[in-house]
Amino acid sequence: MASTDQNRRLTRRTVWIATALAMAAVIGGWTVAASFTVSQGTTETGGGAFHGTASLTYWTETSVGVGSEPSTLPTVISTTVGTPTVLASGTSYAVNTPVATDVVHFWKFTEASGAPASTELELQFTVSTGATPTITQVTSYIETQATSPGTAIVFEIYYDLGSPSTGTITLNSVTEISQVCSAVGTCP
Repeated sequence: MASTDQNRRLTRRTVWIATALAMAAVIGGWTVAASFTVSQGTTETGGGAFHGTASLTYWTETSVGVGSEPSTLPTVISTTVGTPTVLASGTSYAVNTPVATDVVHFWKFTEASGAPASTELELQFTVSTGATPTITQVTSYIETQATSPGTAIVFEIYYDLGSPSTGTITLNSVTEISQVCSAVGTCP
């Protein structure tokens, strides 16, 4: 007949071995952890551009870069939801106050033919500048034209970096997010 005793006891030897192994694991863990140090490394320099893979089909980013403020100063885009700047063909726009000859970061967007008319878009620009980074975020609002364009139109949008000399500017990173509003004045 088989034993059905559920009250089996562990031998002393098993308890001592298990205790010794647990203590060795704890001491070994503390020894390994004590050998790690966290320190500040040298400053890193990076570059490049991040481009999201899902854009609005009728409002696409076609180019980005650094250049100079155009001689004809661009129109400043509205920062008030519900009162967007209506896009006008052949017009360039500024995210912040433009100053002639200053260095700018620019974006070129293409509004596709057949784009929906009178649709508000929210554009979020985040720019990090300076050796000690200063991050500026500007949310702007534009509205597609009252009639859908028959051909694609390219719009240039500028962010003034604050100096005419490239040697005085440290541009760390730039991001831009475009979102369609569900109605004029109703944005994400």
